Amino acid sequence: MKQITDKDVAIIILNWNAYDDTFECLKSLEHLTYPYFHVFLVDNASQDNSFDKLQEDYKEGKFNVPITFIQTGANLGFAGGNNVAIKEAYNQGYQYFWLLNNDTVVDPNALTPLVDSIKKDPTIGIAGSKIYYYGTNKIWFAGGIVNKLTGNTKHIGMKDIDSEKYSSVLDVDYVTGCSLFFRKEILDTVGYMVEDYFLYYEETDWNLRASQMGWKIKYIPTSVVYHKVSSSSGGESNISPAVNYYLIRNAIAMIKRTQPSYYITIAVIYSLWNVFKNILKIFLYRQDNKLVRIKLGFTAVFDGVFGKMGKL
Repeated sequence: MKQITDKDVAIIILNWNAYDDTFECLKSLEHLTYPYFHVFLVDNASQDNSFDKLQEDYKEGKFNVPITFIQTGANLGFAGGNNVAIKEAYNQGYQYFWLLNNDTVVDPNALTPLVDSIKKDPTIGIAGSKIYYYGTNKIWFAGGIVNKLTGNTKHIGMKDIDSEKYSSVLDVDYVTGCSLFFRKEILDTVGYMVEDYFLYYEETDWNLRASQMGWKIKYIPTSVVYHKVSSSSGGESNISPAVNYYLIRNAIAMIKRTQPSYYITIAVIYSLWNVFKNILKIFLYRQDNKLVRIKLGFTAVFDGVFGKMGKL
């Protein structure tokens, strides 16, 4: 086995039924200017043969990057799948980890500034990229803000054309799991991402807990990544009923787990307000599955309050 040094980065990519996206993401890694990395491609029991096809591609020499393939055997969600690969890399001795969505394409210089920022400042635990909408210079993420009363999260600069104001390093509340670089000590002090969120808010919870333990969370604008904003969730304007459920439930759960107990009342009121706003949207925009959407909205609030977590 290769001797791991303090230069080496474990790049963690989670695949689930997305051969084309994952293929393009892996190909983009071939152009990284930072040479000391190894890819851990983990699959959550895909049903489309994508994982087998990607392994075959690797055997045929279609990827000029080192890859370890890991099959979880079940759909463990975002945190569960990523944690499997993170634990494998941790056990091998890696000190730096880069979580990267499989529906991203990276700029050749994306990794170097992340490594440099954390190596230069031992108080930085997590660092994140400037993320554009795929194929544009329109910002999807330039740092994250969390409202610690309501659980609402916000991407700084979202949908803005990039400009000088998004070119400074910032202390932020959280870095999205779409491109999240962290040091080994986060695992030693904070632990792994909580897996029962299943989808959404697991990395936000993780960032908040890291911050509470004294780690700095930084936005690094010279690291650039392009994101194909997920169509599987229905897109930004028409998210699926299940995704809406996770967003509402997990916001409440995150507040319960990371903030003073008296914050929960505000978070629940805010979530109920969101449910009623969503009901209005259901009829205004003539969304499908109306009854399912309405029922899941109220169920999400109930489950968040009473701690019914995991996969819907």
